[in-house]
Amino acid sequence: MCATSVMPLNDDVSHGDIYHKLGSLEGKLETVLIQLAEKRTDITGVFSRLREIETRVSIGVGIAVGLSFLMPFVINASSPKVHFGQSESTQQVK
Repeated sequence: MCATSVMPLNDDVSHGDIYHKLGSLEGKLETVLIQLAEKRTDITGVFSRLREIETRVSIGVGIAVGLSFLMPFVINASSPKVHFGQSESTQQVK
């Protein structure tokens, strides 16, 4: 007897079994790809809404900075006409 004899396989796997497992893996892979596409769509929507919010916030900050820059000029321009914290009788004396 020769020590290099081929031992028989305990599990006989047919081509049909291989194709069945391959089809099962292909189906699972398609499911994963569909889920990834849905997640990508969700992430794109979130970033779109975030971009819109950032734009609105930057516009609001720009308006606030502009108003805070102009407010001292408006107060100085109207200060001869408006006397803060004084009664009406003392305003007429001046």
